Amino acid sequence: MHPPLIPRKPEKIRAACYKFFFVTLLFTLVIATATSKSFAAREENASTGNPLNAHPGKSTHPMYPTNFGFQCGNGDTQDCGGQGYGSIIWPSTQSQPGMLRLHDAGTHWSTIDEGSGAYNWVFLDQWLDLIAQHQPVKVSQVFTWVPCYLVAAHQCSAPPTAPSGTNVPPRDLTANGSPSFNNFVTLFVQHCSPNGNCVKNLIRGYEMWNEWDIKYHWTGSMEQIYQMVKPAVAIIRANVPNAVILMPSTTPDSDTGLGYQADFQNWLNYENTNGRISDWIDWHVYLTNTNYTTRSPEDQWNKFNVNFLSIQASTPGWETTPWANTETNFNGAPPPGLNYTCPAAQFTKADCTGQIVRWQLLHASNGGRNLAWYKWKETIGSNQQYDAAYNYMMQYLGSGKFTAPCSSTMNGSVPVWTCGFVQSNGTNSIWVWTPTESGTTYTVPSGFTNYRDLNGGKTSVVAGHSIAIGPEPIMLE
Repeated sequence: MHPPLIPRKPEKIRAACYKFFFVTLLFTLVIATATSKSFAAREENASTGNPLNAHPGKSTHPMYPTNFGFQCGNGDTQDCGGQGYGSIIWPSTQSQPGMLRLHDAGTHWSTIDEGSGAYNWVFLDQWLDLIAQHQPVKVSQVFTWVPCYLVAAHQCSAPPTAPSGTNVPPRDLTANGSPSFNNFVTLFVQHCSPNGNCVKNLIRGYEMWNEWDIKYHWTGSMEQIYQMVKPAVAIIRANVPNAVILMPSTTPDSDTGLGYQADFQNWLNYENTNGRISDWIDWHVYLTNTNYTTRSPEDQWNKFNVNFLSIQASTPGWETTPWANTETNFNGAPPPGLNYTCPAAQFTKADCTGQIVRWQLLHASNGGRNLAWYKWKETIGSNQQYDAAYNYMMQYLGSGKFTAPCSSTMNGSVPVWTCGFVQSNGTNSIWVWTPTESGTTYTVPSGFTNYRDLNGGKTSVVAGHSIAIGPEPIMLE
């Protein structure tokens, strides 16, 4: 992602790092390990068993609030930024996902660590107080952007991002880590706001670096990012009870020269060889095709996500590790690109609405533990139809359980997608849709008497009869 402009006090701005430029939006993929419990599972494990034994690609665990994720950033009034320095406004959407991802949210290393022992906690303190006011919500911090004082002056312009940060490894990085990063992480996890809201109680997830395999975010090697974050992981675990470590993320836009699948595989292998540090596998896949077009969730799933799951399932030690897609949207290409919108030239409004739900169903039914929408407020929060559909989806899924991954069959030449689902009250259900905007029909199976739609409606049906379906999924009961 190219980060938003985060307002800084004038005396805090470093001239060498003040210029910003746009880049093409990047997807991201990441990686994680099977040794620790999920955010929600820590609280519900006693009654449900340990869901981390679930195989990727199979949904054998119940849904949790943390399956639904969002990024909410400051510095952009269309996102969660208020007026004035340090002002953050929690989204007032009907739907309130259970996982907040702090990225481009003023909690970057480079934003807080100003050098010479000075640390700016203004944004983190606001987040801690807001998080405390909006419980229950789980939170994941994303580490990224090296402070400019830790690199040569000319290196801070490659690129001058986030703000006063860089993608260049810190000068004090060795095979044993970076003392400056370790110090920052220590202070971060031990920090409490003036109101007494503490990181260790409110931020349990840690994505250790954002998109290491694209030079926009990291010009060092994979080995260097591992060297930097490994000691920091130990610091987090020593200070944050039940911390969950998410791998540094990779992306289909990899520019290492090896390709995104090799990047992903190499990281899994590297942790196997040099010491496991991650609890979750974490990647980022958007629906992006070009700056002006997107793919349908079904096409994008088959193009990228199935490859990640295949690599995970075939790598010893990682087969049962929880996985998540912690950054997604339709397409983030800056203007004149789509800028976090669904392309109206390609899809109807109903299709765009349905895609939000279909993308979630594909992830959750295949065992994904989180799907987080970047620019949540700007995309879903600014569209009443999106917000309502997402809210009803959350209600219908609740703490239920998919019985198998979503799959498709053909009704003539039209694909029909279905997912078996058991609601938390034991009601057997089936999610049904077609990606084809012209729609098709579906024969109601025996035992099903109604369906729920994304507007909150409930419609009676008769087993054996055909009903119309379209790109907005319905849930048969």
